[in-house]
Amino acid sequence: MSNMLISARIGLAAALVAGLAGCDSATKVPIDGEATAATAKAPAGQDWTRTIVQTPESGFRMGNPDASVKLVEFASFTCVHCKDFHLEAEKALKPGDVRAGRVSYEYRPFMLNPYDFAAVLLATCEGPARFFVWANELYQNHDAWITPFTKLTEADVAPLRNLPPGEQIKGLAVAGGLHEFARTRGMPRAKFDQCMTNQANLDRQMAAQQAATDRYRIAGTPTFLLNGEKVEGVTRWSALQPKIADAL
Repeated sequence: MSNMLISARIGLAAALVAGLAGCDSATKVPIDGEATAATAKAPAGQDWTRTIVQTPESGFRMGNPDASVKLVEFASFTCVHCKDFHLEAEKALKPGDVRAGRVSYEYRPFMLNPYDFAAVLLATCEGPARFFVWANELYQNHDAWITPFTKLTEADVAPLRNLPPGEQIKGLAVAGGLHEFARTRGMPRAKFDQCMTNQANLDRQMAAQQAATDRYRIAGTPTFLLNGEKVEGVTRWSALQPKIADAL
C-alpha cells in the first residue's frame, strides 16, 4: 500500500509544486507498521534541551518528560507557517521554558506532499540526537532546499515512475538536489541513499501520521496539542505563547 501511494504521489509531483507554500489539506496515508521508541543520551546538568527522545508516536521530544506543560506540534518541513513557528520557537520557547524543564516540546512529522517524504527521511534518519539538528537546517534554509524542487518539470519527474518503488523517494530527492544539501552538511552520499530507502522508517512515520489524523482530525499544519488537548486556530508563536503561560 505505501509503495503504491509513493508512486502515485511522484506522478503528481509537478502539479504539487504550486502548493508548497500552503500548509493545508493534510493527506491521509495507510498504516503499514508500528511506531517505535528510541532514546538519546541524558544531559549533563539541567539543560533540558539536551534531552531528546523518540516517542512511541514517532515524534521527537525535547525536554523534561515530567514537565508541567507538554507541547506537541504536528508539522511539515515544506510548510511556511511551520518554518515561521520553528524559527520563533528557537529564539523564545526552547532557551526559556524548555531549557528550564517547565515545558517539553515534541515535534511529530506530518507529510503534506512528496518532498516532505524525502525531508522526513533525512531528518529522522540519524535518530533523536540529530533530529533537531536536521530540522534546524531544513527550516533555516527553507528556500534553499525547496526551490530546486519547484523547478522540476514533468520531464524530470517522468523517469522516476520507472524506478523500483523502494527507490522512488531517493530518485525524487536526488532530482531536487537534496543529496547535495545533505552532503554540504556532513552526510556522505552512501548514508543519504540509505536514509532515502529506509522503508521501515517510512512505514513508522506513515502509520503515526494516519493514527494522528484519525484521532485529532488534523486538517493542516502546524497543529498543536497542549497537555493532550488540540489547540484550535493557532499557527504562530505569538498566539500560542499566552496559552502556554496560562497552562504554567
